[in-house]
Amino acid sequence: MSYRGRLASIVLIPLALSGAFALWACGPFFPNWILDNEAGVLEAPTVWLRDALQPVPAPKPAFAPVTADEKGPLQQTAAADRKDLETALAGLPAAKRQAVIDPYVKTRQAVVAYRESVEAWRQEALYADPKPPRPAPPASLAVPPGLPGEFEDYLRGAMAWHQGKPDAARAAWEKLLARPAGERRLRSTWAAFMLGKAAIETDPAAAIRGFERTRELAGQGFPDPLGLAESSLGWQARAEMGRQRFDEALKLYLQQEKAGDPTALPSIRRACAKALENANALRQIARSNEARPIFTAWVLSNWTREDYDGPLDPTVAKKWLAAVQAAGVTQADGADRLAWAAYRAGNFATAESWLKRAPAEAPMTLWTRAKLLLRAGKVAEAEPLLARARAALPAGPAPDHELWEAYESGVHPALQPRAAGELGAARLTRGEYVPALDDLLRGGWWTDAAYVAERVLGTDELRAYVDKTWSPALAARYKPDTPQNVDEPGASWEIQFAGIAPPRQEWIAYQIRDLLGRRLAREGKLAEARAYLPEIRRAALDDLARSLATGRDAGRPAAERSQALFRAACLSRYHGLELIGTEVEPDWALFDAEYAVDPFAVTRADPKTHRHLGPSADEKQRVSHNRVEPEKRFHYRYRGMGLAREAADLLPAGEERARLLATAGNWVEGIDPKGARPLYDALQSCCADTDVARRSRKVNAITNVPDACPADTRPKEEGGS
Repeated sequence: MSYRGRLASIVLIPLALSGAFALWACGPFFPNWILDNEAGVLEAPTVWLRDALQPVPAPKPAFAPVTADEKGPLQQTAAADRKDLETALAGLPAAKRQAVIDPYVKTRQAVVAYRESVEAWRQEALYADPKPPRPAPPASLAVPPGLPGEFEDYLRGAMAWHQGKPDAARAAWEKLLARPAGERRLRSTWAAFMLGKAAIETDPAAAIRGFERTRELAGQGFPDPLGLAESSLGWQARAEMGRQRFDEALKLYLQQEKAGDPTALPSIRRACAKALENANALRQIARSNEARPIFTAWVLSNWTREDYDGPLDPTVAKKWLAAVQAAGVTQADGADRLAWAAYRAGNFATAESWLKRAPAEAPMTLWTRAKLLLRAGKVAEAEPLLARARAALPAGPAPDHELWEAYESGVHPALQPRAAGELGAARLTRGEYVPALDDLLRGGWWTDAAYVAERVLGTDELRAYVDKTWSPALAARYKPDTPQNVDEPGASWEIQFAGIAPPRQEWIAYQIRDLLGRRLAREGKLAEARAYLPEIRRAALDDLARSLATGRDAGRPAAERSQALFRAACLSRYHGLELIGTEVEPDWALFDAEYAVDPFAVTRADPKTHRHLGPSADEKQRVSHNRVEPEKRFHYRYRGMGLAREAADLLPAGEERARLLATAGNWVEGIDPKGARPLYDALQSCCADTDVARRSRKVNAITNVPDACPADTRPKEEGGS
């Protein structure tokens, strides 16, 4: 039901509210990725319904949309009503004018109060047991004296309607519309609209006449401050559905959408869902040149999956294709979209057939043909088609798209980012590593891009690409700690990571430079890493570099070197994720090291899931060469543990040496007792007579000790890393 359609009925009928709410999951945020499963690349893309409807033609609205008041329809209607009455009484002296307005407003407020009480009752009745009684309508309403005739007729009809007298209400509104045009300038559209609504359940044909007249009156210049002409489209569509004329309903809903009414899309979804279960309605729509592309758009926007993380459910597409075939449709505008729907239904022969009748350079023709080639293992032939399709597809959704709903569903990346991910997958398989990385980055497939950057490209290759493409000035413009408008496509962290919208260029620059900086630091190139890491991390990096330089300066006293090396060990333990951590396996900085999933390189190389788009022998060799040491989760803890042992070896046997060894062992003992065993052995070898060693022997493991790290090397709140 249209928001604007509710406005005129504020003084007329109870308001039916409905709403949809996104329920945020309590678990971790896992971004989309595409390279780990070939089926995801081959899957038919989904699309926002608004985007799918964009190319479908519809009559241009003949009326300007009315902006909904943020105070809500009750207040918007009240304000419009009072303003119109003041206009009608403008010729009266102020005192006489106010004598009419005040009792009129009082009567209206009684009706508004009733409407509000009904709404409160509806909300309470949803959960109350037993349900409270419905509020009784006001019984003592009266038409104030002195009103212009059209206002008197309209209000009389409204009061009758609220008192359960529909025949009297219709009679009053028909009387209003029977007046000469000059005597009904301000309430004609309202009366015609309400006559339509009054008949919608009992006489859909009469309702349609009322809604059509509403638009005719607005077109003739009768004032329409509530946008009822636009709203009448949706209400008329509802009446058409009551007459089982689904094709006409869809055409009207599309006009409503093109007019900018935000309620049109949900109405189209509901109408299509009802038609899907009605064989006659489906045939009716399939035969209609105007309604058929609307239903096709809905099919393509449907995101239902067979189970939570299973493939898209082909049932809707199969039913629709059967209806189109039964209707004898062989030539149609939008053949490329019917090919897309056939591909989604798993009917690849039908998809090929429709592609032969589709415009050769239409984006969906290119894309669907490329997918068929990929499915056949013809990756080299598919790649140029994917590149051409990507260039022609929309870059991202408009700001009014339901981005959080898309994020929750996990299946609605914008079309161009989706194509970019598939193109990146094809190029990666063919050994075009740098172009593949660029495609994945620009498409918002950060997990996949991180895999290519960390495991496939050599450090020098990655550095050459980053230096050429992503400048430090661009990265500096991204402020990760600054609140951003999540309604703007590509603005928020989650939207960018999920591939729902194309990411901002400065965000990409920030992310890929940070990844390169950590990779350089892992390789011991701390001075070179500094230029790539974010400013916020450079102080810790400098501290690490100084500590390592001091600790490995053989000309310094052993105690000083030990202290410096242990400081470096502590920095590696507590700042290692930010300074040397891997974005994907084994550290998963992607998830702030709080979660880990199957190693990306392993899942990508699984021949059961990658028949045509798996890694080449060269890619596998590169992945093996570029693994970190040790290849364990929290690998930086192990690096810190090694530095701590170096520091301990510079000290004489005793409690201090034992304390350093035990501290470092505690970093790993809880997650990898075997990995911590060398420090246990060192503790028993050098410092067996210490209290720490004795307590450790009793449990055959390194006993817990207070962390010996300097306070300024530890974060105030230690996380899971």
